Amino acid sequence: QELTPKPSIWGVIVLVLGLSVYLIGTIGAEWFLRRSSLIVVLGGLILYLYGIEYIKTLLFPLVFLIFMVPLPAIIYNAVAFQLQLFVSKVSVQLISFVGIAVYRSGNIIEISTGPLAVEEACSGMRSIMALLALTSLFAYFMYSSRLKQWILVVFALPLAVVTNIIRVTATGICAHYFGKEFAEGILHESFGLIVFVIAFVLLLLLSKFLNWIVPE
Repeated sequence: QELTPKPSIWGVIVLVLGLSVYLIGTIGAEWFLRRSSLIVVLGGLILYLYGIEYIKTLLFPLVFLIFMVPLPAIIYNAVAFQLQLFVSKVSVQLISFVGIAVYRSGNIIEISTGPLAVEEACSGMRSIMALLALTSLFAYFMYSSRLKQWILVVFALPLAVVTNIIRVTATGICAHYFGKEFAEGILHESFGLIVFVIAFVLLLLLSKFLNWIVPE
């Protein structure tokens, strides 16, 4: 589709809004506002120079840029801490289910070979953000149906948490049988890559299922 530039004066308003957000973020030392203001400024420039049709065409790339902006620390830490506790609780239940003596204190899992800490990296927040970004791209290019796109994106949230539970559970079981040092070393890092691949494979299977239910 060929687009004809039709500059809009409304772009100036959006541009001023973006610059205002940057100024507020600078005064308040809020990095999230400062960083995200760039997206608003870009949107304002596109609207002012090229018009509303270009904004509609470039809306997804613009919104996708939000993944480059880290969440505010107060929100990230609060959510990550709750996820740490949740992952710890479920992992302890799964580890005990296979007959291993285990005890949990907060985000610390005690097993026979010593304590295992479910750190912030194991909470699932990073996996959630990475999977959301990857799933958004996949859904945007693969489907024209907004419903299918949103189903895939929403499904990425619990999937990231589940895969991190698998990672922590597997680490705890391996630590019990092969030692804490072995489990927390390269094996733990390998689990991170493996479960991420598993998560994306499950998303692919979900997309196949959606295609089977409602063909494109």
